[in-house]
Amino acid sequence: MRALLLLSWPHGRARVALALALLGLAGSTVVAVSTAPRARAEDRTSALRSAAAYGAKNSYKIGIAVYDTKRHKVYGSGSYRSTFASESVVKAMIATRLIRQGRMHGSTAQRAYKMITQSDDGIASAFYGSVGGDSLINWVKRTYHVPDLGSPPHRANWWGNTHITAIGLVKFYAKVKRDEKVGPWLLNAMHHAHEYGSDGTYQFFGLPSATTHAAVKQGWGIDYDDWGRSADFNTTGFVNGDRYAVAILARGPARTYGRAIGNALTQTARRLLPGGRFPDANPVIQHMTHRSGTTLGGQRINVRGTDFTGVRAVYFGSARATTVQSISAGELSLTAPAHAAGEVSVRVLTTHGISSIRSKYQYVRPPTVTALSPASGPVAGGTTVMVTGTDFTHVLSMWFGNRRASSFRVLSSTRAVAVAPPGTAGSVPVGVHTWYGNAPAVAGNQFTYTASSTTSAPQPNQPAQPNQPVEPAQPAQPSPSGTVTPD
Repeated sequence: MRALLLLSWPHGRARVALALALLGLAGSTVVAVSTAPRARAEDRTSALRSAAAYGAKNSYKIGIAVYDTKRHKVYGSGSYRSTFASESVVKAMIATRLIRQGRMHGSTAQRAYKMITQSDDGIASAFYGSVGGDSLINWVKRTYHVPDLGSPPHRANWWGNTHITAIGLVKFYAKVKRDEKVGPWLLNAMHHAHEYGSDGTYQFFGLPSATTHAAVKQGWGIDYDDWGRSADFNTTGFVNGDRYAVAILARGPARTYGRAIGNALTQTARRLLPGGRFPDANPVIQHMTHRSGTTLGGQRINVRGTDFTGVRAVYFGSARATTVQSISAGELSLTAPAHAAGEVSVRVLTTHGISSIRSKYQYVRPPTVTALSPASGPVAGGTTVMVTGTDFTHVLSMWFGNRRASSFRVLSSTRAVAVAPPGTAGSVPVGVHTWYGNAPAVAGNQFTYTASSTTSAPQPNQPAQPNQPVEPAQPAQPSPSGTVTPD
């Protein structure tokens, strides 16, 4: 009996019609899409997990794979390494071989375009033998180096029974995209898929119902085995501006053919593409224009990295950056917040994840001046002053009032030597200007300029005494203030 069934069982959509008739489901070929709200996911991991869980919960076997053609990473969930019936997805392979054979022109190109955009079975059957027939998938595996793509059908010319894996299919799509001969034609055709196939089947289940501007190749049928015991529906293609190749392959009981399994694929796709997009990777910080700043905050910093999309905030420790401007998906401009002194992690939070704690930023307090020695000197300047305080880090200049010190030398984070410039009589604050701020004016950092003393005029009627020896002039002695020659 089984042998007779094998010989008489038709191929393609005719096989589906017969199977549905036998199952009493002949009126279920049009797929309706439910209006259930889209699932929400925070990152790739949760999106993949949520999508696979929906299928399992509803008794479908689902394989999900995503290939990031920008980062060359593959993500899988559910039965992504198991085989499923390719159904009409094999038509992408037929078109690929036609292009590589140099035949994609004239009427062949027109028919192939209809085969992809309207999933025309008759055209696929007509081309199938000339592109290698049942050995087509092995040619694809060899040509594009995808050993885990799948296997040929187990009966001659049953192209819908070609077995494929989700992970192998997205690898094939990624490599075809890079193929300068095949990629432009195939992706253009996939971007122009019709809402209904040549046989009247609604083919916008799955990816087209979960996002916009997707390039898709759908598949549907009852071709996994000889007995027609299961319905196989596939939604595959490219999303997020063709960055990600996606394959969602599903198998369920034959009674689910049409509305039920089509809706399951749509719900799965919506969980995989929250908000209509596959979540980008967690952001990565690669470079920061500044790695340290004042505890007062306010420093402008440019941050470069990857996947800065959907940015919600940038954190310095537990404090949020006061402003964040997105320059591109790889660069942010922001303002550091105020924070206590010490090292903190800088992390970018997006709608799809948060960067690691590896990027560090050092908060440094502005300097303070607590003591001067000496605290006074002549208006002529030249007094060398020992300045004591805190946080003398990256000192840029030192000041006496509004005049820059003639010279200075930092001895440690708490001590520096400065040479007073000329000034005017009175007290002025001694300031230390660092990369992290200025020392505030307080009582402990006031330097007093003293006026020069005048020489007494000789008294009248007191002539100099004759024959008195004149002592030679003595060298100037250091003043009590301890003025020394500057270094």
